Amino acid sequence: MNRLLKPTEDLLKNAFIAYRWYILLLCCLLLLICLSWSRLISPSVRSAESDVPLRVQTLFDSPMSGPLKPSVYMSMFPNTSTVPAAPANDTASPTVSTSTSTSTSAPAPAFTFTADSSQVSSLVSGNSQLQETTQPAADEAAVEQQPQHIPVLNYHSITIDPGNRAVITPAKFEEQMLYLSNNGYHTLTLQQFIDYMDGKTLTLPKKPVLLTFDDGYADNYEHALPLLKQLNFHATLFVSPGTTEDGYFLNWDQIKEMHEAGWDIQPHGMTHPHLPKLSAKSQAFEISESKRQIDEQLNIDTSVFCYPFGEKNETTLKLLKEYGFRFAFTIDQGMTTREQGRLLLKRLFVNGEESIEPWIARLEHGTANVK
Repeated sequence: MNRLLKPTEDLLKNAFIAYRWYILLLCCLLLLICLSWSRLISPSVRSAESDVPLRVQTLFDSPMSGPLKPSVYMSMFPNTSTVPAAPANDTASPTVSTSTSTSTSAPAPAFTFTADSSQVSSLVSGNSQLQETTQPAADEAAVEQQPQHIPVLNYHSITIDPGNRAVITPAKFEEQMLYLSNNGYHTLTLQQFIDYMDGKTLTLPKKPVLLTFDDGYADNYEHALPLLKQLNFHATLFVSPGTTEDGYFLNWDQIKEMHEAGWDIQPHGMTHPHLPKLSAKSQAFEISESKRQIDEQLNIDTSVFCYPFGEKNETTLKLLKEYGFRFAFTIDQGMTTREQGRLLLKRLFVNGEESIEPWIARLEHGTANVK
């Protein structure tokens, strides 16, 4: 009897195992369908961990450097709460590194910001309701003679992506902009900044600050444009024209609208590549083509560059001069001064994981390491 039942038991056991595999495959299929549907219905507001590749590559290099996401900056920007910036009046080193100085720097002292948080909170209290505010004109505001340095804030994506320091939430971004508005800061146009660097102006609005946004994420249009327009703030946007056909980044219609609203638009490479890894010919294309497309689309003459990933080499600097660029921003940390090399200007990275207190300290002192 047992010998008669054994084949039946084996058959049932095998059928049960096969059934479990079918269930597992069906679950995987449903998961893939859900993920594909979420991408289809909301391509412009995907998280900062998107895996969308750049569709444009240089004429001379077949492989792409990979997708551009805010998360790639994590290795280049250590937790800035613990990394003090270099002194603002440091002159740029004559040796040009092919990577950012922050990515290879030694560990810095622990964060020692000791400002009274209750005092800082009182400065930004009452801002839960956004009120329409206008920035005083430069001729009506108090001015100071020859400011020693200018804080240039470096933003990237404005969305929700916990754990990603290169991304700031819309709520935190609004809190920072309201702090600037309510505490007498004046955002500069790019031309005002250039005139200051060239020594063509002896005065600037009191407490000047330059707002810069890298990469051209579509969420800048959604969150930054309306808020800055309401506050009558100026900003500079660095875009890579090769990304404009991807819903994750700004398209030309959005870029033009931002330009018409007063934003300065400047090149960030054609496809946001690692420039030092390219041949001189490919670097020339990335630099010249990004400038050409922006100039033609907006009918302007761009002259300020921003290094993708903050990377450059001697070839990059030579090509920038050849194509008429007068200034270029790095991701080296610190206040911007006239003593810095024109193609090696420093900025202040905005850490989206920080509270407003260290951000204020960096804005005022160039570092959060304030005792």
